[in-house]
Parts: sequence; C-alpha cells; structure tokens
Amino acid sequence: MIPYIHIEPLVVGPLTISPFGLLMGIAIIVGVALSMWRGRRIGMDESELNSFLWAILIGGLVGGHVFDAILYYPREVLAQPWLLLEMWNGLSSFGGFFGGFLGALIWKYYERRPFRSIGRFQLMRPVRRITPARIIPYTDTVVSVFPVSWFFGRMGCAIVHDHPGILASAGSWLAVAFGPGPVHRFGLIELRYGTQPHYDLGLLEMIFSALLAVCFALTWRYSRKASGWYLVAASLIYAPVRFALDFLRLDDTANGDMRYAGLTPAQWACFALFVYGIALAIRIRARSKNV
Repeated sequence: MIPYIHIEPLVVGPLTISPFGLLMGIAIIVGVALSMWRGRRIGMDESELNSFLWAILIGGLVGGHVFDAILYYPREVLAQPWLLLEMWNGLSSFGGFFGGFLGALIWKYYERRPFRSIGRFQLMRPVRRITPARIIPYTDTVVSVFPVSWFFGRMGCAIVHDHPGILASAGSWLAVAFGPGPVHRFGLIELRYGTQPHYDLGLLEMIFSALLAVCFALTWRYSRKASGWYLVAASLIYAPVRFALDFLRLDDTANGDMRYAGLTPAQWACFALFVYGIALAIRIRARSKNV
C-alpha cells in the first residue's frame, strides 16, 4: 500500500509556496516550453504558436474553475455566486479542456495587434482576422507534448489528495493509506501509514499520463507535421480511461463528486470527447484521400 504523502507549504520570507501551486506552475512552464520546442522542430510559426498558447492557457484556467464550481459545487455557487470569480479556488480538467477550446476558437478568428506604444511597451487589442486561422495543427502540436505537462499537474493533485476514491483492498498496490496511522517525517514531507486504504484518482491519472507521455515521446521523431493524429489518439485513449477511473471516485454523499444520472460531469464529457476523436479521425482520413 502506498503511504499517504503530505508536504507542508514552503515559506520563503513573505511568500508561501504550496506544493500544488508549485507543480501547477511547473506543468504550465513545461507545457509551454515543450510546445514551442515541438513547434520549431516541425516548422510552425513561433509567433502564432505563442499567441495560441496564451489563448488556450487563459481559456483553460478560466474554464477550469467555472466548470468546476458550477457542476461540482452547484449548491455553493447558488448560495455564493462570487465563488465563480475565485479563480484560485478549484479547477476541473474537462472544464480546462472546454475553456481551452473556447480560447482556441477566439484565437481562430481574432489576433492581437498593437494600437498604442508607451515607451518600450505596446498595448494590444484583438482584431478580427481577414482569414480564420487553422487551429488543428496548433492544437495537435500542443497535445503531442501535453501528457508530459499533465503528469506534473496530476502530481499536484496526488500530493494534495483532492480527488479521493472509494475504499480499496489493503493488498492493492495502488491503494493509498488514508486515515490515522504511524507518521514518518522527512523535513517538509510527511509519510503517513493509515489504516483506511482508498484509491487516489490524482495518483492513478498521474500514472496514466506518464505512460501516455512515454508513448507519445517515442513517436516524436517519426512525426514531422501536425496533422491532427495526436489529438485523435489523445481523445480516443483518454476518454475511456477517464470514464472508467471516475467509477472509483467518492460520490457526493461521501464528500466526493456530484453525480448526474449516475455519472460524474467528467464521464458525460468523455462521451463528447470520444465522439469528437472519431469524427476528427474520419475527417483527417477523408482529407488525406483527397490530397
């Protein structure tokens, strides 16, 4: 059984650095750096790719919080609507995907252009593009390296245990030792060997993302253009895996996730993601036959 890991925040002067915030920051930095590296390797326009990354990052962070608040904590939002503005308070993966998609759509039709200079700085404003940009190549480039970034994000979830799962057998090597028990400390790190084995969905998805990252990385040298197949593969692989994993989550009666007709919001989103993956695969194949 895996010990329950707890890491105290690191205090540096007036700053308090939480493990989750630090790992989310690393995830974003790694994702952006790898996307730009991948883009240069396959000959993409770096300026356009950079602006695309900003669009999906902002959309993803906003969408991730709004989706999480509305669908997972509807009672709290009805009582305190201003929770929707607390961007630091909760994120949802599928909400992030949806928000990133909306950001990509806005980027498709609008670009930033300078309209005033203040010293060395230029103020930018959105201007409608003459010709809409293609978003599939840019999305495919990001998705090809995204599992590496996702690994660090899910590591943050695993460390703070914000996705607790159902009870597991004590003999399961994937069970986490929740509950009271002996504690061993190593500086800021605390290992607790509790007596209540539970699945930890953040940990399980971290393991999955590591496997997917390795599989994708092994194909980078053979893929020299952003055709959309990474996006297809990620959609068709992630959707069923995430759908299955969510059955291990605690439900709302046990301080877990909300259910709608017996399924979590993420499970309903998995249906849409899987259908999208199939539709995109058909579209890419049809286009390749017409070339």
